[in-house]
Amino acid sequence: MKKLLTIVSSKDNKITTETFAVIRDYLKVVIKSKWLDNEKACEIYFDSDKNVLLDELVNYFNTHLYDWAYQNAEEKYKSVFISDMDSTIIKQECIDEIADLANVKEEVEDITRSAMQGEVAFAEALEKRVGLLKGIKLELLNKIYDKIEFNDGAEKLLINLNKQKIKTILVSGGFTFFTEKISEELNFQENYANSLEVIDGTLTGKVIPPIIDSISKKKILKNTIDSLRIKSSEVVAIGDGANDLEIIRDAGLGISYKGKQILKASANGQIEHTDLCSLLYFIGLPKDKIIT
Repeated sequence: MKKLLTIVSSKDNKITTETFAVIRDYLKVVIKSKWLDNEKACEIYFDSDKNVLLDELVNYFNTHLYDWAYQNAEEKYKSVFISDMDSTIIKQECIDEIADLANVKEEVEDITRSAMQGEVAFAEALEKRVGLLKGIKLELLNKIYDKIEFNDGAEKLLINLNKQKIKTILVSGGFTFFTEKISEELNFQENYANSLEVIDGTLTGKVIPPIIDSISKKKILKNTIDSLRIKSSEVVAIGDGANDLEIIRDAGLGISYKGKQILKASANGQIEHTDLCSLLYFIGLPKDKIIT
């Protein structure tokens, strides 16, 4: 089967003829290359029956600060982008920031870390963390939103995806208070997250069901595929933790963004050394088609 390996270099290391030679040696195949951005991003086509890259080749990419995506060549076309929010589109974990206001940040961060690494069920972890936030005034969340920073390339990524008429969906184990604002600012077409129970302008420490966890994200992805009558191969998904596992596995192209090891093991691409705009190369956009 014809495969497509897309590699993107960091600013500190260009793609060279040596890069192509190493790929040929590791894969033991004849390759054909196509530049998307000279010395920075390249598509490499070859025949293979393997659905995962060799660990040794991935290690080579990491050593040389390259990011990559691996997929069936005939399935490069994408019509849906589905993304996690916290630590993916934005730099922060919003629940940790709320916890800072409640003076329980360290305790909440420990639970967050365990959940993202898959050590504790997400729903259980979420309920524990939200329970620690009881008594916080809803209006204080605006102070957190004002401090939110987008990860590098997020704004440019969404501008270009929308230009390409790719459906953009933000799905988060975080909270609608933030996803709705982020979606409006970046022009995501849909957003899904958890709803905090609020009485008299104060957080009660409870989440209003249903909880958006990994399985919920999977259902949202499936419902999107069914409603648009597309194939799963037309979906590109991105996330960073265990709560994103199902959409990473079910998407045609599942990308780990500086992800936990449990997620990297299931992803068929990574962004570790570059920024979110590498995803535009992964779906085949050349430099001259990208709005800067």
